[in-house]
Amino acid sequence: MGISLKEKYYNMDTNDFKVLSLIERLMKKYGFVPLELIEKASKLPSSSIKRTIQKLLDFHLIVSETSPFYGYQLTFDGLDMLSVRFYFNKNIISDLGHKINTGKESDIYIAQLVSGKESVIKFHREGRTSFKAIKRKREFDFKKWISWIDLSKKVALREFKILNELWKNGANVPEPIYSNRNSFIMEKIDGIELYKLKYLDKEIAKIILNDIIITLRIAYTKIGIIHGDLSPYNIIVSNDEKPRGFIIDWPQYVRIKNKNSDIVLKKELEYLAFYLHKKSGVEVKVEELINNIKGGIDGR
Repeated sequence: MGISLKEKYYNMDTNDFKVLSLIERLMKKYGFVPLELIEKASKLPSSSIKRTIQKLLDFHLIVSETSPFYGYQLTFDGLDMLSVRFYFNKNIISDLGHKINTGKESDIYIAQLVSGKESVIKFHREGRTSFKAIKRKREFDFKKWISWIDLSKKVALREFKILNELWKNGANVPEPIYSNRNSFIMEKIDGIELYKLKYLDKEIAKIILNDIIITLRIAYTKIGIIHGDLSPYNIIVSNDEKPRGFIIDWPQYVRIKNKNSDIVLKKELEYLAFYLHKKSGVEVKVEELINNIKGGIDGR
């Protein structure tokens, strides 16, 4: 098992972060940042640069390219590290915990806020699967971005902003707290993903479904979006005495003006209805759900 993100952070010094930040900044102009440029911009002794570069390579925070010159590029781990430093320096978090989830395009870590409250940090890693998969699922203009790192930063900010809109409008989503680079901090919901429940009571299933529909209705009628990737994997059932349903993972949201939005909405609701019926026996009519979500929009 490799060294954790937290361990790497506490083994970094000022020079390490200076060089890492320099590489991030200079990558806007260079694919791989030339070593001589790093030496010139950092104004550090050559011996210090070499030690720092080697540490960053050992920690997998950067990768090297030797042809046609020696150059270095930030990895997703390196970008994560800079976000972590930002949150510590801004006194937003007081501790970084362990990784609790690895998804196709993100990693989730536990973190403690300075208030003592537990939260989570979501680090976006767009391109972990493939460009084709991202292009198919994301409603973006890809011509504007030059790297997966830039794309990850924009996707993280996009999700953070929409999560903030949803939360302010009363949707059952985690409260967004702060964002930086390819990451953002949000409230930790004390619960479990719907797909992990071994047993789901019929009455509880109805409550969860109602919470989901209310949130989807807020998204549709007040913000003009649909989730775009709704499934039992991104619905959290709280551990309260009376469980509630929360929807997470909104980076693939689709504007309702998109010509395919109705198709996507119906498809994800059909899947949800099928799953809940299979899991709890609750009867769900998809057309009624759609009418409820649209709430009078489109002449309904």
